[in-house]
Amino acid sequence: MVNWMLACVRKLGEKPLVQMTVAWTFLAALVAVFIVHTIIPAAGELTDGFLGYYVGAETIKNGEPGTRLYDEKWFSTRVKEVSADQVTDIYLVNTPILAVAWLPLAHLPVNEARSMWVWLSVLWLAVAIGLVTTQLLSSAQLWGLAGITALFTLPAPAREQFYSGQMYSFLLLLHVIGWRAYTRRQDATAGIALGLAIALKLSGWPIGLLMIAQRRWTAVGWSIAIGVGAAIVTLPWVGIDAWQTLFSVAMPKVVRWPAATLTAYQDTTGFWQHWLRYDAKLNPNPIVNAPILASFLNLGTTAIACAALVVRRRPAYVSFAAAVGLIELLSPVALQYHYILVLLPLVVLWHQALSLRSSGALWCALAATFLLAWPMNYKAPHPGWAVLLSYPRLIGGWIVFTALMIAWRSEHPVTAARSNP
Repeated sequence: MVNWMLACVRKLGEKPLVQMTVAWTFLAALVAVFIVHTIIPAAGELTDGFLGYYVGAETIKNGEPGTRLYDEKWFSTRVKEVSADQVTDIYLVNTPILAVAWLPLAHLPVNEARSMWVWLSVLWLAVAIGLVTTQLLSSAQLWGLAGITALFTLPAPAREQFYSGQMYSFLLLLHVIGWRAYTRRQDATAGIALGLAIALKLSGWPIGLLMIAQRRWTAVGWSIAIGVGAAIVTLPWVGIDAWQTLFSVAMPKVVRWPAATLTAYQDTTGFWQHWLRYDAKLNPNPIVNAPILASFLNLGTTAIACAALVVRRRPAYVSFAAAVGLIELLSPVALQYHYILVLLPLVVLWHQALSLRSSGALWCALAATFLLAWPMNYKAPHPGWAVLLSYPRLIGGWIVFTALMIAWRSEHPVTAARSNP
C-alpha cells in the first residue's frame, strides 16, 4: 500500500502544474469546509466549555472570592444566568490561573467574547499547523501541508473543540512549540511552553517526566519557574483559598467521580471504571463491581506506559510526541475535544510511516486515524464485546502511542535518513 501511495504521488509529480493545481484546490477545499461547517456555526453558539472559562473570568472580574470557582451550585447558576438558561457548566478542576488569563475576554459581552475566542482558536490552530509542517517537511511540500491540515481540521475531536469553545487548540499550540523546541534542544523554550500548559490546564505531566528522565534540567527548571511564577502573580486576584479548595475539594472529587464510568470520558481511568465500578444511576451493568481492582489496573497501565516512554532512547521528536499523547490517555477527565492534542503524535506517526515506507506503521496510522477521527456515537450503550464502539478515541490513542514506541525499520534504506528531522 505504501508503494501504491508513493507511486500515485510520483505520477502527479511528473506534471508539476497539474500537481500544484490539484494540491492547491484540495487545500482550499479543506479550509473552506473547515470554516463553513465548523468555525462559522461555532462562532455564533453559546456552549458549556466556553462559558465555564468566561464565567470563571467574570467571577474574578466582579471581585467574587476565588473559592466561588469551585462552588458548583453557585457557578452553574451563574452560567445559566449568563447564557439565558441555554446551558450550564462547572469550573471543575481548572486552575485559578486560567480564570485570570481569561480576564480580557470577560470585559466583553458574552456573544462578542465567544466569536472572538473562536477566531483566536483558528489562529492558534493555523500557527500550530504551520510549525508542524515546517518541522516535519524538509522543503515546501504542498501535499504534505494539505495532509497535515486535513489531519488537524477534519477529525471529530477538532470540530468539537471549536463547537464547545474549548481552549485545546491553544494547548495544542503550546505543546507544538514545546515539541519543536525540545527537538532542537532549545530547552528554555520547551520548559516555558510546558510551564504555561500546566499553569493553565494542568496539561503535560508526561512531558515533564520525559524531561526528567532525559535530564533536560534547563527545561524542567523553566517549566517549574513558569508554573510557580504564574501562581504567585495571580494570587492578588484569586487568593490562596482558591488553591486550597482546588487541591482539597475539587481534585479529590474528580478522582472519585461516578461520571468517569461514562463512555463520554475517553481515558484509561474511565475505561477501567466503566467495566469494574458499579453505580446505580450512571453505570448499573459493569462486568463486576471491583473499584479497587480498577484503580490497580489504572495504576499498572500508567506505570507501564511511563516506563515505555522513558526507558528506551528514541528520536526526540518521537518521544515528545508520544508524551503529548499520554497526556489525555492518562487523564481522569478526557472528553472527545481533548483528543485534538493526540493529533500531534498521529501526524508524527504518519510521518514515520511514509518516510520509512513502513507498511506496519502505515496500517497503525490508518487504524488510529479512523478511530480518532471518525464521528461515532460512542456515548450510546454498546454490548460489552463492542469495546471499539465504546472507546474508539482511547483505543486509537493507544495505537498511536504504541506505534511510536516501536522502532520501525525502513523498508527502503535510502529513505531512512528522512525519518529523523
